[in-house]
Amino acid sequence: MKKILFTVSLLLGCLFTSMAQGDSYKIEGRLANTVNGKLLLIADTENGMIDIGEATVTNGIFEFTGRMPEMTVVYLTPVKKTPVLATIMLENAHYTITLGTNEMIVESDSEAQKIWKEFDDLNKCLLRTQQQMDAQARQNISLQPKLQQEFSKIENKVLADELALIKKYSDSYVSAYVVAGKMLGMDDTKLTARYEALGEKAKASFYGKRVATKLAEMQKVAVGAIAPNFSAPLADGGVLALHETKGKVKIVDFWASWCQPCRQENVNLLKLYKRYRPRGLEIISVSLDDNKQAWLTAIGQDGSDWKNVSDLKQPSAIATEYLVTTIPRTFILDEENRIVAKNLRGKELEKFIVEMLKKKKE
Repeated sequence: MKKILFTVSLLLGCLFTSMAQGDSYKIEGRLANTVNGKLLLIADTENGMIDIGEATVTNGIFEFTGRMPEMTVVYLTPVKKTPVLATIMLENAHYTITLGTNEMIVESDSEAQKIWKEFDDLNKCLLRTQQQMDAQARQNISLQPKLQQEFSKIENKVLADELALIKKYSDSYVSAYVVAGKMLGMDDTKLTARYEALGEKAKASFYGKRVATKLAEMQKVAVGAIAPNFSAPLADGGVLALHETKGKVKIVDFWASWCQPCRQENVNLLKLYKRYRPRGLEIISVSLDDNKQAWLTAIGQDGSDWKNVSDLKQPSAIATEYLVTTIPRTFILDEENRIVAKNLRGKELEKFIVEMLKKKKE
């Protein structure tokens, strides 16, 4: 009987030891000796951001412990919650945080954290390149166009490498987090490719579900869809309804008086309008301004004598419906208000307009 009890006790002891090692997490901070204060751990969950821990930093030393039912993205922040000091793929594992030159370094035996590091290294490389090129452009403005072209190539290479990692770790929660984190700045084609690269497990995560929801919204303004109708006040009085506006080809252009690239593009649009309006081109500019005088002044300065509308709201309800997050942004519509192209500018836009008008003539 004693032998049986001893064996059961031994087994229970091994079980509890295993649980203590594998069913809890520990985050140890080793910062500079002079660092003091309080830090928070904030979890990004399906129900929003939730504080899951607070630690006091004494002479650079702090510690968080607890248990996670599943891998969760958490952010280490000061008590004021800004800025984010470190991103942690938190699961029941051991983490060590040290102070690097310009950042906090997270090291762990967590598989998810190792995967995140591969993605994060790509982002940091791109950010460093951008900062270097921005510095060069400030020193010599004439280099700006060339630097922008170079950066665009580098950015595309990084995005391609990132997509390769998404495919490599297709079932990882981390991949779903990366795709969701960048979806606002992506068009439907690129986002669809990334979503389709995810495995079923990653798609089932709440990050995967966020992406699926966004893609469903994007289909409403995708090439081939009928452009959402809207009505908005015109700059010279009255109200414009998109679907009632006649034109063999229509350009819906989102811009703002304070957006310099938009103002530069207005020069190209003016040339197009004068040249192709007699053949059936119509332009509807939708301003994101909330200051009426600034909007009207910019229209006058740029000579934008086509149809200009704005709801003068921040955010613009029209821009929200069209999922516009950056400007300038254009949608090209046919006579039936079907979206036939997006985000064309300059010579590329003119070539497309000419081809469409030629088809209408035929």
